[in-house]
Amino acid sequence: MPPDLAAVTGTHKCCLIELQGKTLLERVLSVVSEAFTGSRVVVNLGRDQSGADIISRYGPNATHYNCTGGLLDAIMDGLDLFAGELGDRFYEEGMLLLTVDVPLITAQHLLDIVAQAHELKADGFWPIVERKVVEQRFPTTKRTYVRTRQGTFTGGNAFYLKPSLLRDNRKLLEKVYRSRKNPLALASVFSSRTLMRVLAGTISLPDLEREFSQRFGAHLRIAPFPHPEIAVDLDKLSDYELIKSLLAG
Repeated sequence: MPPDLAAVTGTHKCCLIELQGKTLLERVLSVVSEAFTGSRVVVNLGRDQSGADIISRYGPNATHYNCTGGLLDAIMDGLDLFAGELGDRFYEEGMLLLTVDVPLITAQHLLDIVAQAHELKADGFWPIVERKVVEQRFPTTKRTYVRTRQGTFTGGNAFYLKPSLLRDNRKLLEKVYRSRKNPLALASVFSSRTLMRVLAGTISLPDLEREFSQRFGAHLRIAPFPHPEIAVDLDKLSDYELIKSLLAG
């Protein structure tokens, strides 16, 4: 967490940032519990147990674990936990991956993501939001965008997928994650033609879907989503000030 954000919020742990008396962890757990009553919820709390008392309020279906590695390590540890409880059948069921720093999402947004994934018959679905949709609702927010033939988009902070997609492609995912900020390294994962078209802004969404589907051996979909709230995360001080003002207004 950036030092200025930690100084203003009084915590070095993102999930414990408070907005209107509720932590980010409480906000996300409340939304998930409302959308998926009785579903199993597992949260990575990172290096320590701070936040465990909050999770305990959501009943026996909500639990936590601790992973001090990176994002991919945390996801894989979570998969192992689920599989230990449910067995191999878990890998072919649907799972929602969600970051904790999205305080503007609602239960309906999450239900819409799952419904869209099912409608697309996708093994994995990543909702993306068009720039004009984000800026119309949140004109001062700062996001990273990618230009395509269908429009300019930013990624949502949620994924819906079959866990087998992650289990069967761990090495490829590790390579993609390590190379995510290095175009030359990414060229060794995806075709150089695709990468150049991404950088030039001439790629199409169907082309991206085909490339990812071929590489991961699954039916993957990347599709526009109408709710910009899933793309507004809180990872810097300006985000905190913006979201705080939105919630207050």
